[in-house]
Amino acid sequence: MKLQDLKHVYFCTGARNNDLLDHFKSENLSFEIDERSASFKALGRAKISTAPVAVCTTSGTAVSECLSALIEAYYSNIPLLLITGDRPKRMHGKACPQTIDHEIITRGARRSFVEIEFEKLDELDLSTLTFPAHINVLIEKKNEKQQSGAKTYSQTWDGFQSFIKDNPSPLILIGHENNSMYDFAKRIKDLGLPIYAEILSGAHSISSITFEKDLLRAFKDGQFTSVIRIGHTPLTKMWRLLEETHLPQFSFDERGFLGLSHGTVLPIGFEELIKKEIFWDSLKAYKPFSINTSAPFDLQKLIQKYPHSDISLISQLEEIFEDESLIYLGNSLVIRFYELINKRKLNFFGNRGVNGIDGQLSTAIGLASGTKKMVYCILGDLTTFYDLSALKDIPNNLRLIIVNNSGGRIFETMNLNEKLILKHESQFGRIATAFNISYAVNDLKMLKDVNILELITDPKQTLSFLKEWEQ
Repeated sequence: MKLQDLKHVYFCTGARNNDLLDHFKSENLSFEIDERSASFKALGRAKISTAPVAVCTTSGTAVSECLSALIEAYYSNIPLLLITGDRPKRMHGKACPQTIDHEIITRGARRSFVEIEFEKLDELDLSTLTFPAHINVLIEKKNEKQQSGAKTYSQTWDGFQSFIKDNPSPLILIGHENNSMYDFAKRIKDLGLPIYAEILSGAHSISSITFEKDLLRAFKDGQFTSVIRIGHTPLTKMWRLLEETHLPQFSFDERGFLGLSHGTVLPIGFEELIKKEIFWDSLKAYKPFSINTSAPFDLQKLIQKYPHSDISLISQLEEIFEDESLIYLGNSLVIRFYELINKRKLNFFGNRGVNGIDGQLSTAIGLASGTKKMVYCILGDLTTFYDLSALKDIPNNLRLIIVNNSGGRIFETMNLNEKLILKHESQFGRIATAFNISYAVNDLKMLKDVNILELITDPKQTLSFLKEWEQ
């Protein structure tokens, strides 16, 4: 029995498992938003089926969402099959983007576990498995290559100084930690070195490289020869491209994680680092230099050209927020688009440890419950659907802003199978009524008067914006 022989597969949208689509018969697929729900649907169908029923997920917390259904299948002796797309083995245990230990999640809740490389998947015989079972598929993308002998450095200050000596033109890439890195980033910027500070660092508004497209262009043009990363694993695409080029990188991460399959890390966070004179003295060895960037008027020109795009409406929101506002940004496009337009010092929060869309609204509700300040939570439509039951607990100091672009448009920008977008025509007005929550749609003036503000955007305008912007 091969994967194509499965009678039904609940396929949860994701980038890493996109390559698995061709291994299933299209008529046997159901496309799903929520892995927890999908796994229980598979469980229910398996109860009445004489053959295994599968749920297929991408990597990261998507896998952990299936654990409850797998436990039920284990103790009820139901033929449930979990198929998970994963990163290459060399990226495990290093906090690479969306990479966690899949095997340990299901240990004790399955009777068979198989870890297999994508290229060997056709050889797998499902009849050899005892259910419930977990198949973890190691999928290598074209921009992920084995390290080609790039030099590594000792995890010491001597190692850092050797790195500086060998690599004269670094980018300072600032990820995020649990507190604002604004003052820290400003001090580095004052040294005359190019920095790209991501949105959750709280320092993006002073980043010397404002736009990710400029960062990517500088990377491809060789304008910097190495990367010094400070903070947790970055969101930017450039960080992921380091898996292909293996540009020398030295990281300071309080968790002690490399964030890549290669490089060097010192387990020091920015709050300790800012007190280390050896760090600042080491950086002074660099000669100041800058990165070529885009003309400043380009973005506003495009925002005006596409007034109903996601970016245009998000940029209008930033003008409304009070200084020092608490902003919770959901995955995935929301956080990228906000970083594109951010030019004010605000307090940003988000779940970027493994980058899943699960539990985003609940996290924002918990954040708001711990403060008397107003919290503005910006989520996409699928992210909100995923956590819909949390709507019953929205506190008075939370404003939920739903950017409804009629599906998971992140997959559109990645040129993946269009079925993963999960296009829909749903809106949240009736849902708000059902939960007895104040609601407005497309009226930014109502932001402070309602608990839910839905912004219905035009996905065609957003895609056109991105195509022009990234030229």
